[in-house]
Amino acid sequence: MPSTSALTLLFLAFFAIFVASAPLATPLPRDVYSPRVLYPRNDTVWHVGKTYTVTWNVTDAPKSITNSKGMIILVQNHRMIDLDSPLAEGFSILLSKFNITIPHTVKPGTYQLLLMGDSGNVGDEFTIAK
Repeated sequence: MPSTSALTLLFLAFFAIFVASAPLATPLPRDVYSPRVLYPRNDTVWHVGKTYTVTWNVTDAPKSITNSKGMIILVQNHRMIDLDSPLAEGFSILLSKFNITIPHTVKPGTYQLLLMGDSGNVGDEFTIAK
């Protein structure tokens, strides 16, 4: 008659084979959405302290977006500027536009806008002047 430890080992071996042969769960599809920024464009000049409308293309938006809350961040030389104080946040990425005000702390120069939802998309370079 087999010992208890031998039966336990046999049971564990069959259990391991059963678990290893079980199909893996299929992950639910996730739609990562990164709309293209339409405005500002390369020829755009904005001024510190003024309010402007950022626009982006939502015509290709999927039905199910993993994060539909947007954020707009100023970028200069491929670096995000003042990430702790974005130009805008908490709006629906499906709005296709949102008003922002250029803070007085922004120095004149060449910038881009980063539109974030569940992914990010950087727009064209544009100019901010005093």
